[in-house]
Amino acid sequence: MKYVILSTCFLLVFSACDKPEENSSEAYFLSRGILIANEGNFQWGNASLSFYDLENEQVQNRVFEEVNQRPLGDVLQSITLNENTAFLVLNNSGRIEVIDKNTFELLETISGFTSPRYLHVVSQTKAYVSDLYANKIAVLDLENYEISSFIECAGWLEELFQIDNRVYALNKSSNSIWLVNTETDEAEEAYTVDFNVSSLSKDVFNRLWLCGEANGVGKVQCLDAFTFAPIYSYDFVEEYPTNLVVSASGSDVYFLSNGVWHINEFTDQITSIPMIPSNNRLFYGLSVHQDRIYIADAINYVQQGTVWVYSKESSLIKELKVGIIPSEFDFISE
Repeated sequence: MKYVILSTCFLLVFSACDKPEENSSEAYFLSRGILIANEGNFQWGNASLSFYDLENEQVQNRVFEEVNQRPLGDVLQSITLNENTAFLVLNNSGRIEVIDKNTFELLETISGFTSPRYLHVVSQTKAYVSDLYANKIAVLDLENYEISSFIECAGWLEELFQIDNRVYALNKSSNSIWLVNTETDEAEEAYTVDFNVSSLSKDVFNRLWLCGEANGVGKVQCLDAFTFAPIYSYDFVEEYPTNLVVSASGSDVYFLSNGVWHINEFTDQITSIPMIPSNNRLFYGLSVHQDRIYIADAINYVQQGTVWVYSKESSLIKELKVGIIPSEFDFISE
């Protein structure tokens, strides 16, 4: 485990109101930690990046701004880690900031998007980016950090997951899953879902998991990724599942609906109440890593957000203050 020293300049920034001096580009945190995406308010340009150091259990906020001496942008939609870099997808800014994941130093800015949502690394030289309004997927050249082409795919596109040479893309406009051939960069509609889908995920067994709602009934489904045949299907009356995540083992599924819900595919016991009730908190993002559950609380969409850290037994472990509208967690192990 490599250790790096927090610069004196960075300490002064967080302990005083003086204008920050320039930071060095050297890494200044323990390498094991969590990047937290704070969306910020639409058109306010106050998106930010937080880092939670798991070694000393401390949070550093606005790390991109402090290192690069400028604001991050407007609506940080998602983060994708790739080797030593992190891709920060700025939805309303229409660009992607590429940073060193250990120093937060800006490496490249990729522009030319309409309203980017998620980035998926296809290979060492190529990535795909979904979009809200563009009706296409952008193909990125990772050697030159620029858009090389587009893949026609009409509709609002969200999460992207890859199995072999196929990328699965959630199309929320048509509640369908599109398949993209990574060798030809061509897409086709493959499967239409019979409910309003809110999120798509993939487990270690290469199965697809979806959640959403139909006529007041929450839906969670597991599909065979090649035939799209249903493997599991769960209903939750008067619930609206979102932010579905699958555990590293692939057998435990979690989602948000006025709290955190849990499904284990190997038991017949289906939860009828949340394992972690929201208790009037505005749960907005969710992740499960090792033995902890991380919940992003947007509070009122205006003030500084909170991250709640729970055990898998539903015991509160820690409360963290982060940026405005926290939404996503990305785990750095080295």
